Amino acid sequence: MPTNSPIYLPYDDYAQSANTLFHFMKKQEYLNSILLRRAIIPRYCIETIDYLNIRNGTRLFNEAAILQTCFCDIPFHKLADSFAVNGVGDVYESLSKDERADLEKNNTHFAYYGEYAVAFSKSWGEKKHLQPVHYLNKNSQYAKDFSALFSRVFQDDDIPEEYSQDVINRLAYIKPLRGIMKRRITRRDSSSATIEIYKNFHDEREWRYVPNVEVLTALNTESIIANPYIIPLADEISKGLEQDRYKKLWLDFSYDDIRYIIVPNILARIEIIKTITDLPDSCFENQDDIFMQKNVLISKILVLEEIRRDW
Repeated sequence: MPTNSPIYLPYDDYAQSANTLFHFMKKQEYLNSILLRRAIIPRYCIETIDYLNIRNGTRLFNEAAILQTCFCDIPFHKLADSFAVNGVGDVYESLSKDERADLEKNNTHFAYYGEYAVAFSKSWGEKKHLQPVHYLNKNSQYAKDFSALFSRVFQDDDIPEEYSQDVINRLAYIKPLRGIMKRRITRRDSSSATIEIYKNFHDEREWRYVPNVEVLTALNTESIIANPYIIPLADEISKGLEQDRYKKLWLDFSYDDIRYIIVPNILARIEIIKTITDLPDSCFENQDDIFMQKNVLISKILVLEEIRRDW
């Protein structure tokens, strides 16, 4: 019998990409905070938008800080793969042959985004309104039309508010097909350096969570910061969102939603086991047999050191 109702499959149905969404981070303290709060707090991430050539009069917008939480759906067995480095700039050119070899050997997704992660099913992500990023070929007609439309938002006063707001909101879900990404490395002499790498961002297979517009408005919070004088304060502003009064912006979950917890090595596994063991009973929605629930959560821990050897 025909129906207009949507069909929801009772199982994961992604065949060419992972059925899991991974959220990576660089420090264990971030993972501890996520587990304790049972939520991932979005932060303002600075995105390069110069490829869109957006102008307001003579001002060209090269960057924007987008309030977001990022995930990827890279298949598990490819997460530890190392890929070719396409370095650019004076700092990269100054690297020795051995330093470039070191970079090539460890040019993985983990190297850019951290060796700690929490992962959820894609079905969970869909229910939580996550959206795959739209990668734009800057030479496409689509990208040119979007740039022209965005510029009109600044120039024309007769565009209805809901239309102009829609155009601005779309900026939170787009990224260039290719671009420059900075990476901090340790050189052979133990000094640190920031190098620029030309990347194909499409390979990152990014999904984003951007807080609901109505909630943002109620909390007097912007989804996008484009003022060049405020963008440098993005990290400081993001820390302010950790206050409880911003909870409605957070991406919450239950411990049952977690598929995997990834840590870099065996010592980190011990530390995260301690974190889980010390979780207050109040963190658990179901108050029955909390000891067993903690054990189930511990069983989801995977060690990156072992993944690299065995996958």
